[in-house]
Amino acid sequence: MRFLFQLLVITCLTHTSNSLFSAEQRNVLILFSDNQNWNDCGCYGNQIVKTPNIDQLAREGTRYEQAFATTASCGPCRGVFYTGLHVHANGQYGHPHGDHNFRLKPKVKTIFSLLAQNHYRTGMIGKYHLFPEDTTIDFKPKINGYRVQGMADLADDFLKQKSDQPFFLVMGFHDPHPTSRTQPEWGVKVKEQGMALETYDPDSITVPSYLPDRPEVRQGLAGYYQQISYMDTAVGRILQSLKAAGKADNTLVIFTSDHGSSEPGAMANHYEPGVRIPFIVRNPKLKQESAGVVSDSLVSLLDVTPTILDWTNTKGPKYPLHGRSVLPTVGKTNTPGWDETFLSHVFHEVTMYYPMRTIRTRDFKLIWNLEWRSKYPLPIDTLSRATWNETLRLQEPLLGQRTVKKFLFRDEVELYDLKNDPDEVINLACQPEFQAVRKTLSEKLLKHLEQTDDLWLKQYTLPVSCNTTAADQQSEYKSLFNGRDLTGWTLKRANRKGYHVEEGKLICPAEGGGFLFTEHEYSDFSLKFDFKLTKGANNGIAVRCPLVDQRPAYAGIEIQVLDNKGYPKKLKPTQYHGSVYDVIPAKRGALKPAGEWNHEEIIYRGSQITVIVNDIPVLRTDLAKITDAEILTKHPGLKNRRGHIGLLGHGSHVEYKNILIKEF
Repeated sequence: MRFLFQLLVITCLTHTSNSLFSAEQRNVLILFSDNQNWNDCGCYGNQIVKTPNIDQLAREGTRYEQAFATTASCGPCRGVFYTGLHVHANGQYGHPHGDHNFRLKPKVKTIFSLLAQNHYRTGMIGKYHLFPEDTTIDFKPKINGYRVQGMADLADDFLKQKSDQPFFLVMGFHDPHPTSRTQPEWGVKVKEQGMALETYDPDSITVPSYLPDRPEVRQGLAGYYQQISYMDTAVGRILQSLKAAGKADNTLVIFTSDHGSSEPGAMANHYEPGVRIPFIVRNPKLKQESAGVVSDSLVSLLDVTPTILDWTNTKGPKYPLHGRSVLPTVGKTNTPGWDETFLSHVFHEVTMYYPMRTIRTRDFKLIWNLEWRSKYPLPIDTLSRATWNETLRLQEPLLGQRTVKKFLFRDEVELYDLKNDPDEVINLACQPEFQAVRKTLSEKLLKHLEQTDDLWLKQYTLPVSCNTTAADQQSEYKSLFNGRDLTGWTLKRANRKGYHVEEGKLICPAEGGGFLFTEHEYSDFSLKFDFKLTKGANNGIAVRCPLVDQRPAYAGIEIQVLDNKGYPKKLKPTQYHGSVYDVIPAKRGALKPAGEWNHEEIIYRGSQITVIVNDIPVLRTDLAKITDAEILTKHPGLKNRRGHIGLLGHGSHVEYKNILIKEF
């Protein structure tokens, strides 16, 4: 009997020893940057920013082209990262610090606590940004997350510690989160001895399409790039310490970011600049031929906790997680079944309630703005940035490719064709030919939200089809058309039936029209109007034009009004709707089908013209940059500083209403 007992004890000790030995071979190192856009690394194609150490990690591991933060907010993102639960389920709805006061639900377990139960030694160096504090973390020295060299030194200390336990270490960098919103503090905040600073020339930087190309934006990007390079140096030192400690061959390394930059259009948004992030995984157990692979699998930060549990053979919590392990995708270009991801946002700061739910596939993104009737509340970081303040000061109509109005006042459902519209400006949610796509994505999103216990479904209902419209009323605009007669207008070249009024609408008849000019002249203005085209219709808006009987497109400027799809003849690029006729082509895709009302705004300031159709910018040009002598000779009206506004009939039935103007 005593022999059997001794045998049982030896067997148990052997089993425990083997389990521990197995765990020792499965360490984890997380390199977590702060507010870094997905393509702001050399390995992601950015030819300006220098990130040699991150690039080397990508050459040794797997780089993901389609990786996402589920919420573009620091605190809530970390709640997702460390729990594997959506923000709507884990309780960390917004920031934990200060007055914001959000916190994880008591029942929610972090990856630190789960690994502690599996006898892991855990370390957290730098930015943690989660509440309540996890008391299971073994090594958590206080250090400013901008002190990247100090963080690297602490990591070296942690890795040198003698221990029989496997480890889990997170490096929470605070870079490249903006240290300041205005000059001269752009760039690295804490300059440590022995750390070199990369200097970037603002003029050499390519401004991303979601931002305006202005001096303060370029200067801010130069400082942001400097922070990224500074952090990259620390990444190199930490990876070298891992190798020197003899632990590189049994440590899973993940480099990623919490979300995109704090510029407007990124932070606290579900647009690509906010949620698309860098994501690199180095699995030391894979063969050499798997190194340097670029994966097209759609992954998210929801998948980090399940991945760590999988790698470390650690038991998860009693409740189901919302992500899954990415280990089956590592080292593979394509993995079937990784074709969509889901995003969820509630708060940024406590004053920023703007819940969003999103499904993102390879080709489409559907965003559900639950509080769409409210003005979008910008984060404090964004409100303080020079980019936003200059946009307001200059009264710019656009923010990158999107209108400021549409940025602040959003549709309930946004649907984007990401292949044809990567800037996400043409909302297809109410276009008839995309209703099947909208329905399919909406049903998938709702199913996912139900499966992840989204409490917001008790209060809000996702509309699967389009049934809402919005009215545009702005008191500062003056009406040019009273809806009864042609008071204030002069009709020219009306040798056939001219413009006339029917049921409150200004009609250009198919059998005529002529040129209908305002009696007053205008210089700088915003002109808004609604118009409806018949199939194949052709019309135009004259601006800064003299009162002429012929050639207004040359004596002044004509902004083309045309049914792009139905026009029977072949069109030149400069003849499509919204173009400066015969001079500057407009983008296509904004017009509604013939027979439906469209809304347009033409903004003319100095030499700059902006044309916005159905809240989609189709043209923005500076006429002062036209230097071609032949064009200038043919179009003398390009240099006009003042003139009449006109509706140019070309023998097609077109209707106008709600014609408003605001002078600058």
